[in-house]
Parts: sequence; structure tokens; C-alpha cells
Amino acid sequence: MDPFLAVFFSLTSAVVFASFSILARKALSVGTAYAGVVVGLVVGVPMLGGLSLAVSSWGKLTWEAAGWFLFGGLLAPGVARLLLYQGFRYIGVGRTMPLITLTPFCSTLVAVAWLGERPGPAIWAATAFVVAGSALLSVKPVGDADWRRVHLLLPIGHAVALAFASATRRHALLLTPDPIIGALLATLSSLPLVLFSARLLPPEERFRIDRGGLLRFILIGVVNTTGFLLFFTSFRFGEVWLVVPLGYSAPLFSLLFARLWLREEEKVTWNKTWGAVLLFIGMAVIVWQAA
Repeated sequence: MDPFLAVFFSLTSAVVFASFSILARKALSVGTAYAGVVVGLVVGVPMLGGLSLAVSSWGKLTWEAAGWFLFGGLLAPGVARLLLYQGFRYIGVGRTMPLITLTPFCSTLVAVAWLGERPGPAIWAATAFVVAGSALLSVKPVGDADWRRVHLLLPIGHAVALAFASATRRHALLLTPDPIIGALLATLSSLPLVLFSARLLPPEERFRIDRGGLLRFILIGVVNTTGFLLFFTSFRFGEVWLVVPLGYSAPLFSLLFARLWLREEEKVTWNKTWGAVLLFIGMAVIVWQAA
């Protein structure tokens, strides 16, 4: 275990995921959220597959680890990716990204119960700051009628799926410490689930990409696969209580990017600002504990 590498990979993935969230929101004007999920996974397979052939040792992969990698992929990016894209569509980047930061709290609970992790009081306090920041960032302003509260279940469901997937990744990487293989197997197992789920969607929300939009979706897939691999790698070097909260500091960066590029679509209000402050405090405490 190397806490400094865990911090580096998880924070870097947060920046990449924040960029992804902005690009994904913009891309929904030329295609459906479902199309974004499918293209992203299809792009990820050759990226991760080629990388694994170049640098991974497949002979060291155990059947048990492979099973956990595959199961984790069904949860995320499978179910979780679909919920994330739909969250972007229905309630916007500014609310989706903060709400999925409930993942650290859920993930820590799962890691304590399953993996035997023992975060100290400071970590629990920092996680509470993250949850409080998420709640504040999710307050619905007066007069904001362009979304329905029931759609808050989309990012919350994403958080629950990621909580179990995170513990699964850590457990599998303790058995076979190769995040590239793990990320590839997770992507492969999630793709059939995503393809099957098309029949559960209304016709207008199924696979559709307007002319000229495919290249944009491919670019987003590359960005998201990069973030996914960075985040996956961080579980090799750190426990869940350290990795997940830092990886889900992405709202701090997504709010900044939204302010720069989505000014007409994502207004940064006082509650979002103070929510971001609470998230930053929680993140800082966790980094301090890691050091």
C-alpha cells in the first residue's frame, strides 16, 4: 500500500471525470445518453485491451480475482454509467456530480463491513463533510422548475452501485494487483448488460447519434476510459476510505468547469459554493490523514 500514489491517482481521476461530465452534457445535444454509454464502453475495450497486452501479466490472473473484476463491472461501469448519463440529462451536471459524492459514505460502510477497514474518527468526520456538502449542493432553488426531485434517485442509485463496486475492486486487486486487466474485465462484463438494457428505455432514448456526433462521443469515451483506469489504479495503492472520497472530489472541478463553459446552463449559486467548500474541507482532511 502506498498512500501517496493512491492520492495522486484518485485526484487525477477526479479532474478527468470532471472534464468528462462537461463534455457529456454538451454531447447530449447530438445523441442520447444511452448512445454515450455504449460508445464509451466500445471505445474502452480496445484501449484497455491493447494496453493490457503491452504491459500486463495475464498469467498471474487468478479465477477468483477475474470473477470479482467481472462482477464489479456489472455494477460499474454497467448500471452506474447508465444512471450517471441520465442524471446529467435530467438534473444537470451541477446536481448530478455533487449527489454522487454520497458514494464515499456508502463505500466506507461497505469497506468496514466487508474488507475490515478501520478509518479513524477524522475520516468519518471528513466523510460527514462530504455528505453535508452534497446535501447543500442539491438544494432546489426557488423558481427552479426545470427538473423533478424524483430524478435525484438517478445519481443516488449511481452512488450505491459504486459503493459496492469500489469494495469489489479493492478486494480483487488484493488478489491480482493489475488494474489494467481489472478495468478491462469490468468493461467487458458491463457491455452486454448495457446493450440488453436498451429494451427497457423508451424508443426516443435508445441509441441515436446525429450526423457528425460520433466523433464527439468517441472523444468522450477516451476521456472517460482514462479516468476510469486512473481511478481503478488508485485501489491498488490505497484502501477504499482513502481512494473513494478523493476520487469523488470531482464536483469541485466540475463546478469550476461548468462556470467556465456552461454559464447559461449551470448557474453557480451560494449553496453550490458553500457545498463545494464543505467538500474541499473533507477532501483536505482525508489527504492529511493519508500523509
